[in-house]
Amino acid sequence: MKQPGTLRAALAASLLGLGAWHAGAALAAGPVVAGSITNSPPMIAYADDGKTLQGVIVDLAAAMSAHLPAPITFKPEAFPNLFPAMQSHQIDVAFTMMNDTAQREKLVDFVDFFNLGTRLLVRKGNPQHVSDLHSLCGKTVSTVQGSIQIDLVRQADAWCAAHGKPAVTNLQYAQPADARLQVQTGRVAAFFGNSPVMAYLARTADGGKLFDVAGPEYQQVPLGIAVPKDQPKLRDQLQKALQATIDDGSYLKVLRKYGVQGGAVKSAAIDAGSKT
Repeated sequence: MKQPGTLRAALAASLLGLGAWHAGAALAAGPVVAGSITNSPPMIAYADDGKTLQGVIVDLAAAMSAHLPAPITFKPEAFPNLFPAMQSHQIDVAFTMMNDTAQREKLVDFVDFFNLGTRLLVRKGNPQHVSDLHSLCGKTVSTVQGSIQIDLVRQADAWCAAHGKPAVTNLQYAQPADARLQVQTGRVAAFFGNSPVMAYLARTADGGKLFDVAGPEYQQVPLGIAVPKDQPKLRDQLQKALQATIDDGSYLKVLRKYGVQGGAVKSAAIDAGSKT
């Protein structure tokens, strides 16, 4: 997901505004409102009715709610809006496809709930023979604007340059669906995306006829529930609720339901991203 580098203005405003959050605001009577993107199956996406959110994050929130004073509910938000929405009290937390990174930990605390990596999505049959980063020399790839996956493209391009090979061209898009479409049309050799989403698309898109995944998994880092730093009580309640689902088995049951148990965490850690 997106790095704070492309959200400098919003994050700078958020950093300045963190002091405006007053302790205990998110603990008032009523649900914990979680902002989230809504287009990343099987983690979180709309069902066929276009209204009902479903997926790993939604089911996990429901399991955690059984261990909280009030339930977690979701408010759809575009990714760049998540930090400003927390600052303006429109949402209490961000429970979404947000990597826990050292840079983001300067703004919020994370309750880490999943280990997420990057895989390369290619056209069915892998016609451009993508096998790893080094196989991308002279090819065109796609990424989401501001995503951590852009660093992988830079690594690949640097390797190609060091070995006298043609550069890697990176087409960046605001929406993951647009970046993935470039693979489908053959405009790019691969899309760099989040592992469980790439595996899901390879398995399900047009009955599994559109995509494959290629190469090893890269950049395994935690996904975390982002909590304002002046909300330590809420953070600790969420951590304890997540740990309770791990202990009672409901956490792993949710992950197995969607076939993503490979990303399971062993315990509910806080701010583990800066330690990886």
